[in-house]
Amino acid sequence: MKNKRMLRVLCALFAFALLAAACGDSDEDSAGTTAEGTEGTDGDGGDGDGGDGDGGNVFEGECPTGRALIPAGDPAPEAPTKEVDKTASVGGDGVLDIGTLLPETGSLAFLGPPEFAGVDLAVADINDAGGVLGSDVTLSHGDSGDTSTQTAQEETTRLLNEGVDAIIGAASSGSSLTVIDQITGAGVIQFSPANTSPTFTDYDDGGLYFRTAPSDVLQGRVLADVVAGDGFSNVGILTRDDDYGVNLRDKFTEFFEGSGGTVAASVTYPDTAENFDAQVDEIVGATPDAVVIIGFAETATILKTMVEKGAGPNDIPVYGVDGNMGNALGGELDDPSAVACMVGTIPLTELSSDFQDRLLEVDPDLIDFSYGAEAYDATIIIALAAAIADTDDGVAVAAEINGVTKDGEKCTDFAACKELIEAGTDIDYDGVGGSYEFSDAGEPTAAVFAIPQMDAGGQMRIETYQEASL
Repeated sequence: MKNKRMLRVLCALFAFALLAAACGDSDEDSAGTTAEGTEGTDGDGGDGDGGDGDGGNVFEGECPTGRALIPAGDPAPEAPTKEVDKTASVGGDGVLDIGTLLPETGSLAFLGPPEFAGVDLAVADINDAGGVLGSDVTLSHGDSGDTSTQTAQEETTRLLNEGVDAIIGAASSGSSLTVIDQITGAGVIQFSPANTSPTFTDYDDGGLYFRTAPSDVLQGRVLADVVAGDGFSNVGILTRDDDYGVNLRDKFTEFFEGSGGTVAASVTYPDTAENFDAQVDEIVGATPDAVVIIGFAETATILKTMVEKGAGPNDIPVYGVDGNMGNALGGELDDPSAVACMVGTIPLTELSSDFQDRLLEVDPDLIDFSYGAEAYDATIIIALAAAIADTDDGVAVAAEINGVTKDGEKCTDFAACKELIEAGTDIDYDGVGGSYEFSDAGEPTAAVFAIPQMDAGGQMRIETYQEASL
C-alpha cells in the first residue's frame, strides 16, 4: 500500500509537470433539459498583466469569450434496460473485495489522484462503520494506463485472479472498452467514476457495468449551451479520434446546430499524435468565431501550437471539456497565462470544503478534485448493494445497485444507510457527487456540471454550475 501511495504521488507530480487536465481518453472522456442558464463569471476583472511568454495577456479586463478575465490567484475549485444474467454468478466468499483500475500512468494520469483518494476514503468510512457482511471491505489498487499499452488488460487479469467482486474504473472510456468483456464476463461488477461515452448505455454487459459519471449526451448539451450562451455561432472543433472524442463531438454538434449554430470545421487527430500543425492550420483557416478542443494531455501541445499561430485562448475563444480542463494544464506551457480565459465543462457538483479537506487528508498533494466524489460514491454504492443482497457475489450485488440510488428513504452516508438497511428499510442514497437516480442502464439520469475558467495565472476557477437531466 505504501508503494502504491508513493506511486500515486509520483504520478501526480508527473501529471503536473507534463500536463493533463478530466472522463472520458480514447479513452474518454442532451436529450435533457438544462436548469439554470450559464452566466459569465464575475471575477474581479483584472488588467491582463499575465506575462508575455507564450502569447501572454495582452488584452485588458475582458477575455475573447466576452467573460471577465479572472486575476491570478490560488487554485480555487469551489466548492435503456440491462437484464442481469444470473447464470454468470460465481458465488461469494463472505468478504467484499474491491479492486481499482484507475490511471496511475498514461494520458489521464492527472485524474488518478482524486479518484484513488475517493476510493480510499470510502473504504475507510465503510470499515469505520463496521464494514459489510460482518467483515471489513478489502481493497487492491490497479493501474489502468491508457489505450497505448496493455496495462489495463494485465491489471484486470491480476485483479480477477485475486478474486475481487467489483472493479472501480477505468477513468477512460477507451480503456474501459478494452476490459469490460473480461470483467463482466467473469461475473464481476465494473463501476466507473469517470466514463462518459454514450456507448456504455446500451452495451451488452449482463447488467454488471455501472457509472457515476453522466453520459456525454448531457455534457454535449451543456457545452453547446455554454458556447452559444457566450454568443458564438460558428465554431471549429478539434477532437481525439476515439470513442470519447467522437461521441462527445457528435453530441455537442447535434445540440449546437439545433440551437442555430454552425460548425465551420471539425478536425480529428489520432490519439497517438504528437504534432498538430496541420490540424490547427485547418481549424484556423476555417475562421471560426470560437474553437472547441476535445482531448486529454495532448491539449497542452495543441494550445502551444495555437499560441504560436496567434490563435490561443488569449486571442480567440477556446473551450475545453472534462478531459483537459484542470490545474495542471497551464503548467505545461512556458507562460501559464497563455491558457487564461479558456472555458470548459466538467461533470462536477459543488463539493463541500469538508469533503475536499477529507480527500486532502488522504492525499495532501491533490491539486484537483475531479471525479473524486464519483469514485467515493461508486464505492459506497457497491457496499450498500452488498449489504442489501447479503452477499458479495457480483451478480447478486449488481442486481441491487440501481435501487440503492432511488425510490427509498433518503440517506447520505454509509453508516446511516446501513442502519436503515439493517432495519429492513428501502434506501435512496444521495451521494457527495449528487443524487444520481440511476436509470435501468446503471447510470445517472441527472448531473451537475462545473463551468470552469482558467485565470490569469493559468489556474482553474469555478464560479458557475449548471444542471442537466435526461
